[in-house]
Amino acid sequence: MIPRPSVAALRWTSVITMSLVEAAALHLLLVDRDALAAVVAMFGIAMLAAQLALFNERAVRAERRAEELEGELEVARTDPVTGLAVRRVAEQHLRDTAGSDVTVALIDVDDLHAINDAIGHDGGDVFLAAVAERLVHAAEPGDLVARLGGDEFVLITGRDPHELARGLSAAITQPVTIGSATLPMHVSIGICRVAGGDPRIAFGCSDLAMFTAKWQGSVIEHYDPVRDGVPLSHGVRPSVRHRDRGSGRRPDSSA
Repeated sequence: MIPRPSVAALRWTSVITMSLVEAAALHLLLVDRDALAAVVAMFGIAMLAAQLALFNERAVRAERRAEELEGELEVARTDPVTGLAVRRVAEQHLRDTAGSDVTVALIDVDDLHAINDAIGHDGGDVFLAAVAERLVHAAEPGDLVARLGGDEFVLITGRDPHELARGLSAAITQPVTIGSATLPMHVSIGICRVAGGDPRIAFGCSDLAMFTAKWQGSVIEHYDPVRDGVPLSHGVRPSVRHRDRGSGRRPDSSA
């Protein structure tokens, strides 16, 4: 192993080198000024080249870092299981729709725990990815499909709520085959038509309608403020969160 020079040795080496350079420059100044001018010019060119090389190196590093940050941002915006956008993207999308009406469908997968118990968590992830694929198939250009987390998804569109309900009903009709297991796609869907701009209202209203669908076993329900009430400050009715009273249902194609 080659020993590393000490800091003191490097300092003395630098001092001696600078002394030799100064002595050489003084000699050229006294003996041959033309040679000194040539040396100075060459030294200036060398310094400029070194600065350009350093600038180029820093530019390359900055570009690489920008690409890394862009990749990290894309990862942060994308759900790793389904490839869909994540909740914060959906929230920003709703904020960007301020001034126009939007239709929001909140989709909750029923019996996900039972699916995980039956085919394992990896199989449950495959099932969630299949749900995401069905929702993307039901979406149209300009729509946004996102996974809000856990077993919840959202589809945001400008379409008529009943048109969206028919599309979603058709999308979830067929079961999902994972290996040797064939599983029905049981979901509860709440749909609301609201003014854009406020994710709390949009998610809250569709969430309340979704729980009505789950409790009544009707698969799809449209938000009714008289029946469903108004969203709480955080957009969720906590007293019924995670209750599942709608297992074993079939999609209603007449929605």
